[in-house]
Amino acid sequence: MNLILVVDDEKSLREFLTIMLENEGYEVVSADSGQKAVALIEENVFDLVITDIRMRQSNDIDVLKAVNQVSPQTPVVMMTAYASAETAVEAVKIGAYDYISRPFKVDDLQIAEAQC
Repeated sequence: MNLILVVDDEKSLREFLTIMLENEGYEVVSADSGQKAVALIEENVFDLVITDIRMRQSNDIDVLKAVNQVSPQTPVVMMTAYASAETAVEAVKIGAYDYISRPFKVDDLQIAEAQC
């Protein structure tokens, strides 16, 4: 796994994840919206996509759907600060590899990333 897409409208979280993953040796591309993420997904093959579910401009189940259409073998880890069983079930049914509630421990993300 070399190329990871991080999608979140919160700049600080996006930057934190980028730094953390780059320090682990990954190449990271980031997007601040679902629309930008979908465009990147259509242009690149990512080894992993980490995306927030709720952002100001979009419902990022759309990001998951785009990955499933363009690159179905790419695992998607969904993050949310608004955890609910319904959202988790929807994400997994659509094809999310994992679902992490925010705030999360770095270990939670590293475990999910290592399993992909």
